[in-house]
Amino acid sequence: MRDKITKSKWTRRTLLSLAILPFAIAIITHGTGSRVQTSLAGKPKPALAFETYLVDTGLVKETARTVGARFRFKNLSDQTVTVKELIPSCGCLNPQLDKKVYAPNEVGEFQLKMETAGESPGQKEYFVDFRYEDTQERTTRLTLKLELPIRRLVVKPKALVIYQFTPGRTIHPITVSDYRSGKGFEIVSVKSTSKYAKVELGKLEQKDGLRQQKLEVIVEDVVPPGKHNGLIVIKTNDIDFPELYVPLIIQGPEQQAAQKNKPTSPKAN
Repeated sequence: MRDKITKSKWTRRTLLSLAILPFAIAIITHGTGSRVQTSLAGKPKPALAFETYLVDTGLVKETARTVGARFRFKNLSDQTVTVKELIPSCGCLNPQLDKKVYAPNEVGEFQLKMETAGESPGQKEYFVDFRYEDTQERTTRLTLKLELPIRRLVVKPKALVIYQFTPGRTIHPITVSDYRSGKGFEIVSVKSTSKYAKVELGKLEQKDGLRQQKLEVIVEDVVPPGKHNGLIVIKTNDIDFPELYVPLIIQGPEQQAAQKNKPTSPKAN
């Protein structure tokens, strides 16, 4: 008899526990869910919204010297936005932004241009990392896709980087190759926009319909510390490619190394 009573008590306790369990789980879940939702709701959204994050221009005409795209955006927040930097994935890209600070609800845009002459044919995908700050630092990646045809005019390298750490004259080649036989392509003039480098016409080679004009970019001596940007501007007699551009970066030595390489005046006896 006592065993039956004990079993009966355990049965009632078990049934009561099973009955209460769903309510306990619901209370715990509700509390946890509320905390998660509150956390998500409190996270600030990015201030800038772009009309598009990808521009696909399709097949580019062979005679096109540049390919362009525009990215429009709006500041949807109640905070002032400051653009910190536009970082291109390739030296052939030239992102241009007129202003850096945007008020709430203000609209802006930046243009992206690419020089095609130094690029190989085929499907291409480039991007620019758009770095800005609202309540925190943010980065938005914007992509440019295109297809370049088989080029008959090629400039190599597409960007020239020179490390000038020690004294002495250095020479760096650029080659303009024209595969259009009988076109009569000629380079009219060349110049460097950097005061630390000059450019001269080099050797001209012609063989089997291929015309190659060599250029020499010359840095005469040590340059000041830091990075110095410029352009190599190539003017031609071609109506389709009247001007070609090669981005130029000259990297000088570190400050301490520059002081060591600086010539000292002779001591008086």
